Order: sequence, then structure tokens, then C-alpha cells
Amino acid sequence: MNIKWLLKKMILPILIALCVFVVVSHDHFLYHSPVGKITAVKTLSSHEVSDDFQNKDRQIVQELQVKILNDNKKTLTLQNTTTSSQTTDQLFRVGQQVILQKIAGQVQIVSLKRDALISALLVLFIGFLISFQRLRASLFLLASLVLNLIYFASVIAFNVSFNPPVLLLFAFLSALFAASSLLFVLGPTRQMVYTFITTALTTFITFAVTLLVLKLTGNHGVHFEYLEYVTQNPSEFFFVGTMISVLGAIMDGTGDIVAGLFGLARQNELNQINMTKKDYIRSGMSIGQEIIGTLTNVLFMIFMAEALPMTLLLLRNGNTWGYIATVGLNLGLLQTIISAIGIVLAVPITAIVTSFGLVRMHRKSEVHPI
Repeated sequence: MNIKWLLKKMILPILIALCVFVVVSHDHFLYHSPVGKITAVKTLSSHEVSDDFQNKDRQIVQELQVKILNDNKKTLTLQNTTTSSQTTDQLFRVGQQVILQKIAGQVQIVSLKRDALISALLVLFIGFLISFQRLRASLFLLASLVLNLIYFASVIAFNVSFNPPVLLLFAFLSALFAASSLLFVLGPTRQMVYTFITTALTTFITFAVTLLVLKLTGNHGVHFEYLEYVTQNPSEFFFVGTMISVLGAIMDGTGDIVAGLFGLARQNELNQINMTKKDYIRSGMSIGQEIIGTLTNVLFMIFMAEALPMTLLLLRNGNTWGYIATVGLNLGLLQTIISAIGIVLAVPITAIVTSFGLVRMHRKSEVHPI
């Protein structure tokens, strides 16, 4: 019975996602740019190439028959030159839909039309969320995600238009992210308040320690100038990105610890057990010790996944590990270490602050019993 229930919960979102995929695959009439479907692919040539470092690849020239779907319905013949590694271009296959653009009198492929896949995955996520969570909680979580996206876009637009102090602006955004997310997920409860307080306090202390260490060492070994595509002070934008990533990591840890301690307090109240501050601190530290390892490993896995393509590219072009560590891994590794420091600091800070709050709440309930 449980297996049947589980299958129903999973199959319905999958079927809806497939329907959305089919429908959005035929929305080409909504596009102003020409949308085409590849009906035939022919390989004109394929030969081996190599660079100055003897990296070998295979260059392929394709002839594509592309049928226009949303304009005059005619069929075009286009050429596509790419490599087997597909580092800057890609191989096309029959059935793919592409977005076209006329450049210098010639029709060229701009990109694949990916809206059907993205829409289907989004619907699948929402479907699974509603299937395995309470409807109210799911709707509040989705509202929180949408609002955070609006906050982010608004702050970016404000920064571009008025060029305010970047750190202050994104510190405000981080606080808004935390308050809004926790309010929608946990509701206006004491648990939400203590999670927000401990998250904000831990984030502040983490950055204070980080800035102090960098100040004392004179940023030795840290190369902010390698930050890509930044039009303002690179060190400020590094800390802006780090602030948001650290906030997410810390909020995850503090949320688990606060939830565990509040659950323990409710259980103790039912069993009429009185716990001291030291007992709550010990329990909070115990919960924190269980999550430190997993959260830190998750951070390093995300860092390694992001760094892998650039590391392989630099290695294949004859660069040394020392150069790669300086150019490709330096800032990402520093960001990961700062986040890890925040996770570790979150454990004692959250345990201490929440224990004081719970003991105080228990005393008030004894003085003013319901």
C-alpha cells in the first residue's frame, strides 16, 4: 500500500512534466526570432587537429537542414563547424530546435531552444514538492523563492543605476534573504526569530574574523584581480558573493540546531523535565557536531564541481598546478574555507544563544502558567 501511494505521488508529477514538455516544445509561435527544427544532419568533413601543446581533438563540419517553424516555414541549409570536445561550439542532431538570427546577411544558430526542458524540470520540482510536502508549506516555500529572486533582481538594478556602497547594499540584501526565507518557511514564530538572530550573528562574526585575518596578512596570496567580468572593485564583489554563499551555509546549520533544540524543549515540556542552560548547550553542540561534517563536505563538493572544467582546461594547456591554484582555484577555495568557518562557528553560537532563550521562555511559562 505504501509503495502504491509512493508511486502515485511520483508518477503524477512526472506525467504533468511530460505534458508541459510537449506543449512548450510547440510554443515557437510566441517567439519574435526565427525558431527552426533540425530535420537532417550530414557530416561534410572530420579530421584530427592539435594545438601547440599537442592536445588532440577532432574538427567536424556539419551540414544542417533546418525547417523554420514560426515564420515562412521554409527550409534552410546551414553549416556548423565544431569539435568533438565541444568546448566552444556543439554538435547538433536531428530533432533539436534552435533559435536563429540573421547576422551580416547570413542566418546563424544563436542557441538551442531549451525552454521546454527548463519548464518541464521546474514543473517536476514543484510537483514533487507539493506531493511530498504539505500544500501550505509548499506554496510558502515557492513564494519565498520567487520573492528572493525579485529582491535579487531589484538590488542588481539599483546597483547598476545608482552605484551605491556595494557591501552595505548586499549586506541588506543578505539580511532580507534570511528574514524573508525564514518567515515564509517557519512562520512568525520564536523558532524563526532565534534562527534569524543566530544566522545574522554568526555571519557577522565570520566576516569580522575573515576581514581581520586578511587585514593582518595584507591579503597575501589572495588574488582578487582574477575575479572575472567585474566592472567595480573586485575585492568588494568577491565578499558580496561570499556573503550570500556563507549566509546559505550558516542558515542551513543554525536552522537544524534551533529546530532540534526547540523540539527537545517541547518534548521536555510534555514530560515535565527541566533542562539547564548547560544541558541545552550540550545538546546543541551534539546536533552541530552531526551536521558539520556533511555540510562542510557539501561545500567542498560544490567547489570541486565548479572548478573541475577550468582545472582540466588549464592542465591540458600545459599549466602547472601552482599556476592553476593561483588563477583557477584561489578565490573559490577561499570562499569555501570562509563558508566552512561560518558553519563551525554556527554550532557554539547557535547552541549558546538558543539555550539562553529556551531557559528564559521556560521560566516565564512557570511564572505565568497557561
